[in-house]
Amino acid sequence: MRRRIAARMAVEDENSQPRQSVTVRVPASSANCGPGYDCIGLAVDLWTEVTVSRADEFEITAEGEGASEMPKDESNLLVTGVKAAYETAKKPMPPLKYHVISRIPYARGLGSSSAAIVAGIIAGLVLAGHRLPVWGSESLLQIAATIEGHPDNVAPVSITIADGSWLYLDFACRHYLHSMLNDRG
Repeated sequence: MRRRIAARMAVEDENSQPRQSVTVRVPASSANCGPGYDCIGLAVDLWTEVTVSRADEFEITAEGEGASEMPKDESNLLVTGVKAAYETAKKPMPPLKYHVISRIPYARGLGSSSAAIVAGIIAGLVLAGHRLPVWGSESLLQIAATIEGHPDNVAPVSITIADGSWLYLDFACRHYLHSMLNDRG
């Protein structure tokens, strides 16, 4: 038992160290599900792979679906997600190189923006060596929904990454709307 605990602690210590590079795979999503429009999200079996590495200067390269249309500057939502992760970790963001292999059609209703945001947040957290609380706070979802403006597409992407679920019902939507209504006073 002590060996297993020691081995787990070693893995957790290693996972909390800043990395030089990370590759993240994220699914497409749809929140256009009939009567559940914008409240039922569904992860789709189309994946984008993003590699983010520490570099001497900023660079984005892309291949695959929508690569020519994708912003190659700091307005890219992948970069926005990474910045949010570094802000959450309270660490300065170093220059980074991004390489995207997209299999999610760009700007076609399959959550390419949500996938970019969630991939950026996860990559940034790993590169910064920062862990979010997992149980009870939905921290990843909250950060992503704040960037996206609504949780309908980021929820299935975030949850699929976290636990392999493919369908996300309206809990996040209700929670987000409740907080928005309370903020309005």
